[in-house]
Amino acid sequence: MNSNNLFLSGILDYGAHHPDVPFVVSYDDEESATVNWRDFIDLSLKYARFLGELPVSANKTVFIILRQAPELQAAFLGAMLAGLVPSFLPYPNAKQDHAIYWQQHRRVFERTQPDAIVVYDELFAAVTDAAGGTQTTIIRESSVAASAGQHPDRLPDYDDIALLQHSSGTTGLKKGVALSYRAIELQIQAYGKSLRLDQIADAKIASWLPLYHDMGLFTAFLMPMRLGIPVVSLDPFIWVAEPALLLRAIDQHQATHVWLPNFAFLHLVRGASRRKTFNLASIEAFVSCSEPCKDSTFETFRQRFEPCGLRAAALQTCYAMAETVFAVSQSLGDHPRQLRIDRQSLFGLGAVQLSDAAEAPVILSNGPPIDGVKIAVMRDSMPVGELEIGEICIEAGFMFTEYYGDPETTKLALNNGLYRSGDLGFIYNSEIYITGRIKDVIIVNGKNLFAHDVEAAVATVAGLKAGRAVAFGKYDDRIGSELLVVVAEHDGSARTMTDMMKDINHAVLNALGVACAAVKIVDPGWLVKTTSGKISRADNAKKYETPSI
Repeated sequence: MNSNNLFLSGILDYGAHHPDVPFVVSYDDEESATVNWRDFIDLSLKYARFLGELPVSANKTVFIILRQAPELQAAFLGAMLAGLVPSFLPYPNAKQDHAIYWQQHRRVFERTQPDAIVVYDELFAAVTDAAGGTQTTIIRESSVAASAGQHPDRLPDYDDIALLQHSSGTTGLKKGVALSYRAIELQIQAYGKSLRLDQIADAKIASWLPLYHDMGLFTAFLMPMRLGIPVVSLDPFIWVAEPALLLRAIDQHQATHVWLPNFAFLHLVRGASRRKTFNLASIEAFVSCSEPCKDSTFETFRQRFEPCGLRAAALQTCYAMAETVFAVSQSLGDHPRQLRIDRQSLFGLGAVQLSDAAEAPVILSNGPPIDGVKIAVMRDSMPVGELEIGEICIEAGFMFTEYYGDPETTKLALNNGLYRSGDLGFIYNSEIYITGRIKDVIIVNGKNLFAHDVEAAVATVAGLKAGRAVAFGKYDDRIGSELLVVVAEHDGSARTMTDMMKDINHAVLNALGVACAAVKIVDPGWLVKTTSGKISRADNAKKYETPSI
């Protein structure tokens, strides 16, 4: 077998030499099921043989819609070993609007034209209907489980496309980010070095993150699979309802690394009973990623869990995206650097003014770029200097190949190897600070507001569901400007709508100096999410305008 594919050959070699070592522990508190490397590779080879015998087109794309279980990872690796291009898509959530779910997936199927979709028997009819306009083969998971495995004769070439990561920003249709095996391997080696994983004995990752999102895909699957790090895996839907499960998993399995978006830190604080204790002393790093990293969130989390053995230095930040496979930068060592910034200097594209004022907002560093990454901060297509806000542009050896089937969008985003991230930020002392998103700017009477800052302020209000609020602008031609609109889901508590609306207005006005033009409190499940689980600002703005949707 050819072995120039360092990613796949490294995985197979590790599995062959460590057959009895645990790879995935599926954790649900009552009982946990462990899959060792022998069983994982055996199941992956079943998928490899089954998928390898399918007639496929040139694109060779396989979508996988399975629950967070060992067959999910095995189907993905099996597709790779068969020379196909896998992509995780989310499993339907019982609380999700199924009409919207299948509408979103129908668009993805039509755009990507996958060769095959792997599903459980119970989804066969629904997926067949959604993929009706394509030449896709729908594969029942039970058919694969009953088949025999076989090692492939050869591995895909190192520069072949390895997978599609269906990135879905809060403002646009999902784009399939095509990543090569070489890019994935280079990212793993660079990021593993930043985290010093080779220096940590008995490293173990605990995660509730869905694998269809780039953070979960990389930190809870691709990286630990390649490096032979065990993963304690929780079902995302169960974790949302029982956040303390993650803390119990860390305690019982002595996990060392956890990645979380900002809202999840607060969800853990709110969802963990103070009557129960958890030993978190094993944690080397709780890494905040995917959303803007907030110092106030870290402080709240530290105060709550320091008595459980949490070290302040374990609270770390990361700047990451699917287009670079994952990490662009990572904080190291002590608590990430903090800067106090004059608030007004964050409301435009200009110079950042540092401040000593106690009331000045604190912004956290996302750390220095990891090995192999070069950063340029650009404004009007020209680089700007230190402490100047502009668009973060990235050059790296592990850049994505393309947005699958979308050459125009690829050309706009990736110019001569330089990726325009759409994120706003600045560099200070060689570290990256993120201030917002170009597309998520709400302009109210000439003042720039970032939607995530509004949503962070709303998150402090009691009676609302964690992470279930959205802010967007509504243009009013009477004043020639946008109005600030907030829609938030209540958590079913006894708080009155009037009190929550008043508190939302108060929180936003205090934090940003702008009053909300409209606040709407809605029932749980009202807000529309993208298929990767993020709140969709565009879809919710549309739903707000046309409530019948």
